[in-house]
Amino acid sequence: MKPADSLLLTATLLLLTACGSQPALGDPRPALLLDAGAEVRAELLRVVSAAMHGAQVTLAPDALTEESVLIVARKPQQPRLSGREFDKPVKFQLVLDGEACWLVRQADGERWVLRGASCRPEVSLQ
Repeated sequence: MKPADSLLLTATLLLLTACGSQPALGDPRPALLLDAGAEVRAELLRVVSAAMHGAQVTLAPDALTEESVLIVARKPQQPRLSGREFDKPVKFQLVLDGEACWLVRQADGERWVLRGASCRPEVSLQ
């Protein structure tokens, strides 16, 4: 990767993190994506990658369409000899706050708005 490309990628990730991470506006509710088209999936992938400090991630095509929780396991840099992984997966939840869809990292409550996504409240079956 060229230095200019690396700088551009870093600036983009910082911009996504800075602009997307915002405080709560109202009463957030667990939500589901209404349309998981290519543009929404690409935005979700960018936001999750930025939230995981630029890690490459792979998401299922139906991520956040059937349940509001997204769990992303970290891929180890080097396989462990024991075959066990000790890093905890990162847990996110999609919430609807006002008219906006937000991805919330459960560990610290940091949030990123999904600007191109439309959401609906998740119906609890309890």
